[in-house]
Amino acid sequence: MGKTMFTSSLGDRFWSQVSTRRTLELGGILLLAWLIATQPLPLVAMAGGGIGAGILLLRRPWLAWPALAVILPFASSIKFGHVSVTELALVGAVGLWFADGVRRRSLRVEPAPIPGLLAVYVLVLWLSALRANDLVEALAEVVKWAEVLATVWLIGGTLTARQSRWVVAGLLVGGGLQALLGIVQFVFQIGPPAFVLLGRFMRASGSFSQPNPFAGYLGLTLPAAVSLTLGSWPVLGDRRAVGFQRWLSPIFYGAAAGLIGLGILVSWSRGAWFGAIIGLGIVVVLRSRKALILSGLAILVVSIGLLLGGIRPELAPAPIVQRLADLPAYFGAGDVLNQPVTDENFAVVERVAHWVAALRMWERSPWLGVGPGNYAAAYLAVRIPPWDDPLGHAHNIYLNVLAETGLVGLAAYLLLWTGVIVWVWRGWRRSRRDSWNAALFLGILGILGHLTVHNIFDNLYVQGIYLHLALWLGAAAAAQGESAAESAAAGVGGRHSPPGDVENPAA
Repeated sequence: MGKTMFTSSLGDRFWSQVSTRRTLELGGILLLAWLIATQPLPLVAMAGGGIGAGILLLRRPWLAWPALAVILPFASSIKFGHVSVTELALVGAVGLWFADGVRRRSLRVEPAPIPGLLAVYVLVLWLSALRANDLVEALAEVVKWAEVLATVWLIGGTLTARQSRWVVAGLLVGGGLQALLGIVQFVFQIGPPAFVLLGRFMRASGSFSQPNPFAGYLGLTLPAAVSLTLGSWPVLGDRRAVGFQRWLSPIFYGAAAGLIGLGILVSWSRGAWFGAIIGLGIVVVLRSRKALILSGLAILVVSIGLLLGGIRPELAPAPIVQRLADLPAYFGAGDVLNQPVTDENFAVVERVAHWVAALRMWERSPWLGVGPGNYAAAYLAVRIPPWDDPLGHAHNIYLNVLAETGLVGLAAYLLLWTGVIVWVWRGWRRSRRDSWNAALFLGILGILGHLTVHNIFDNLYVQGIYLHLALWLGAAAAAQGESAAESAAAGVGGRHSPPGDVENPAA
């Protein structure tokens, strides 16, 4: 009797699911028929695409993360009040994870080191927010870093290594599309008159409205694209790889790297240029001893070129010389603030004035600062005339963190990124040298190098770029398990094994 009741229960459940599915299918068909009969065709196409995407996401919730990676640079500029479309998409991705977990009766996410460090930083931001004058801006900053925490934790804890590759592909597609938009702006002079360059071009800003965050976003993608391109070259010589797979990876990664690199160039952002040099240098130098030797020769050639350019400027391209001529002023060469302001030195003097304002804020509240996100609110009291516009941040993340969260916040910030670098370094060391994972970890090391350098001249945690970083770290966290398995299988104990079988990056 017990067996009969159990079979009956299974049968009832099966027919209940079938009935529910047929009801939903019938409802969808009727809705689509109504739209076709009564609505314009473009609206029908959009509705059909939306319904199809919704069904796909309900069946495969993890696809929300690659989709977020693609739309992030575009959606971050679209806001409803204080909330961007990117943040709404993030809420949707978390909601899908929650709904899928409830359905599977499994919502467990394992503890991890990077989310732990992020949690410490979020706690410090919260403590600093308690003393902020503008509580709304302070809470917005706390929420921003809480979003980073949730993104890294969920992607790293719920996606498989293979699924994380789709996140990486989405990040590269989004970067390539954004770079393409910037190149079009540069060539066809699409943008405000203030961005006109050399009389016939336009500084690229993409969908970020400003060249510096646009270049920063691309700079936080380029090292990974280049690393994966270099890592995909061995596949060309692997006869076991199918023809399509053999050519797909190098073409995809190479095209993304080329577009993104060109996008950084046409942004005309000096901070991004220096960040790209450091990021790409890390990727190239750490690949092999041969790469280290070649990089040394390249540095020697560039140094000779700079020396000759300093002695005889006519030997170097004039636009580049003019663009880099005032860089020594950033590092204290000369009394910048007492110089007459001209079109040539305006950007330098403005930035240095905001650096000094940040230091004055810190002097007023040395331990917990003026509150996260409160740089603009506290600026007027410490500004240096005639620089009355706060610009939103100090254009130097280290001084900005010091001003807003004090010594405690700066210590937590440095601990966070030091821990991230060590963690990524260990992931790279555990990966087999010729594997896709090794290329990913090395690329993220380059991304962290770019972040460290570019943030000396700017604040890159704007317009969704912080979530872009979180997606990279989440993808690396998801790949960590596979790297540990590679290391254990090779018996290398954390060291690189000799080159062996080539793993298909597109697999």
